[in-house]
Amino acid sequence: MKKIRIKESDIRKVIRRYILENEGELEEKKPRCLTDNTIPLDEIVGMSDDYTDYTSNVKKRLNGIKGMVDSLDILRTLRLHPNIGDGGEHLSYELMNHLNKFRNKHYFDETNSDCHSAMDKVIELYKENEHGEELVKDIEKVLKHNDPTPRAKEYLKRCLMLIKEK
Repeated sequence: MKKIRIKESDIRKVIRRYILENEGELEEKKPRCLTDNTIPLDEIVGMSDDYTDYTSNVKKRLNGIKGMVDSLDILRTLRLHPNIGDGGEHLSYELMNHLNKFRNKHYFDETNSDCHSAMDKVIELYKENEHGEELVKDIEKVLKHNDPTPRAKEYLKRCLMLIKEK
């Protein structure tokens, strides 16, 4: 019978190589902030006093977290706004497109000179907003209501998918 001898140094090399390969898989890839994939904080937050007339008696902000909060508030209280005749389709479509703008984008945090996912920052800032509870929970609350149309609910489901795929 043939005996195979393995040196201890060879065993150590194999173990080191195996550990290094697995460490590489465990480490998260840090996002890189480049000029074409970075969104400034002002664009994520939005203007706080930039109200526009959505309908004759409903005002809403257009951009950023504040616009998302306004859209979800209007969708939540859709039955109180008889002027919105589309069942919230336009609002949910705008919300979906607004969230899609942050997908695959990054945010440069100047305080610690680090690059983060813009969607993570959106979720964090939405939670810190005085009117927002948690983005996913607020969208799910709107989905439970009977007032939005099926098409509006499909747009809101797509919003949830965009948030979760971050």
